[in-house]
Amino acid sequence: MFAILRGRRLRLQPEFSILASRQIRAFELEVFSRPFTTGRPPPAVRENDSEKSFTFSYLVSSCELTPDAAVRASSKLQLKSPEKPDAVLNLLREYGFTAADISIMVTRWPNVLSACPDKTLWPKLEFFASIGVPLPILASSLSRNPLILYRSLENSIIPLYDFLKNLFRSNEGAVQVFKQAPQFFRWGRVDVLSSNLSFLVDCGVPWPSLVSLFTYQPTMLMVPQEKLSLCVGRAIEMGFDVTNNAFLMAIRVLGFEESILKHKMEVYRKCGWSESDIRTAFLSFPLCMALSEKKILESMGFLVDKLGCAPGDVARCPLLLNYSVEKRMKPRWAVAKVLSEKGLKNAAVTSLLTVSEKIFLKTYIEGYKKDVPELLDIYRGDKSFYDGSPVFDEESQNFDLDAGDFYDGSLIFDEEVPLMEKHLCGDMKRISFVLSIGAFDAVNFGP
Repeated sequence: MFAILRGRRLRLQPEFSILASRQIRAFELEVFSRPFTTGRPPPAVRENDSEKSFTFSYLVSSCELTPDAAVRASSKLQLKSPEKPDAVLNLLREYGFTAADISIMVTRWPNVLSACPDKTLWPKLEFFASIGVPLPILASSLSRNPLILYRSLENSIIPLYDFLKNLFRSNEGAVQVFKQAPQFFRWGRVDVLSSNLSFLVDCGVPWPSLVSLFTYQPTMLMVPQEKLSLCVGRAIEMGFDVTNNAFLMAIRVLGFEESILKHKMEVYRKCGWSESDIRTAFLSFPLCMALSEKKILESMGFLVDKLGCAPGDVARCPLLLNYSVEKRMKPRWAVAKVLSEKGLKNAAVTSLLTVSEKIFLKTYIEGYKKDVPELLDIYRGDKSFYDGSPVFDEESQNFDLDAGDFYDGSLIFDEEVPLMEKHLCGDMKRISFVLSIGAFDAVNFGP
């Protein structure tokens, strides 16, 4: 067990001026403007008002909250003096929290300022740092998931860590889970996780797939087994193979609320997909139903309008929808357009967009640098050959990881927008590519 041994004196920040705000003055008028009363308000009222004014000023000056955010936070928090909140902020800074991290944390959890630094906060901060979580990641993750710090270290956090360490046979695996899905340590329960893991093993899901699932989407196994069992049954009925990684994607998507799935299907219908197209796409790449409406419309628009793909062809290779328009499609389209205009190469859409970064550079850039020396500049966006703000893809990554605008925020298995499961998509890429053979002819990217 993790021993909590600490002896140090906490340094306090200097005193600061307390500034009255419009919001606080309005509150004063409301409190003191009472009929038939001409004397001073009772001492309890004056004391409460003073605490609200101090709390508001502290949130703005020391935590850098906006006035509006400070008003909302001060309704949940009352500070009488700066000693405890100063000690909290000093402790957070010791563990790498920036001013922005502190502002986010206090906005989400104002009561962190009234928590006991030594008994409540320090043991968890020190534990995560001691197992190897880098301080910048620790600060960023906890600022967005601050209630992790309110869980019991001995009864919740350490048992979850031990569970992951035994699962991965290493400390690094547990650290990776914290990096990818810190909310696991907020909501996870070892008994539920163990039960769901055993259930999926009994269903025939390969162990390597389950380990990958815990690495990149551990919150998926935090649901009640009754719900997980229902999703598994539906996936099997639809024809998914439990030994294929697509099965895990499917049970995740099938856990969505029915209204969400119906809405996504309607979006695809508006894009030109038939019922058969929707089924084909889902069986090939279930996560197409996890994409946000904005992402679906953006990707379909570019693939159909710019690249000349038929909607049904995209349904047979739905993995294309996952790629970033700005970071992948447009830069590669710009290169293919130049090569086509010069009569050097006509590229098939699937090969253009699905190949890894390394292969794309070798095939489309290096192979023609003598004929078109500026191709790399075009790809990087140094020259205005198309509208947009292209960004170089990460090395060898076939999946855009900036999921903020990609995924629907109401995913059942997550409290927050999820990260794309890179390592669960290998089978999807192969299946989509096989289904797409013959669907996309070489496209002329010229005008």
